Amino acid sequence: MNEILRINPVEIGELTSRAPRPPSTSGSFGEVLADAIRSVDGLQHESEAAQSQWAAGEPVDLHDVLIKIEEADLAFRTMMEVRNKLVDAYREVMRMGSGG
Repeated sequence: MNEILRINPVEIGELTSRAPRPPSTSGSFGEVLADAIRSVDGLQHESEAAQSQWAAGEPVDLHDVLIKIEEADLAFRTMMEVRNKLVDAYREVMRMGSGG
């Protein structure tokens, strides 16, 4: 049972260094949004590159490929949820402006 609970600190450091950074809070809303989109796009490209390397038979750990796929998927789904919330907020503001 102790075998399961052991965590290698190097692995944790590697995961946190690859984690997407939150967008900078300085700058305009458009800049923050563009930074977030670029971050998601970067994760998508990393995922595609890892998949291509694995498919080409290059020495890539399948576990790492799957992690990159999941990171990109989670980032994309999160971005889409934020987009949906922004669209809902915009519609609500437009509804309030038109007298409801």
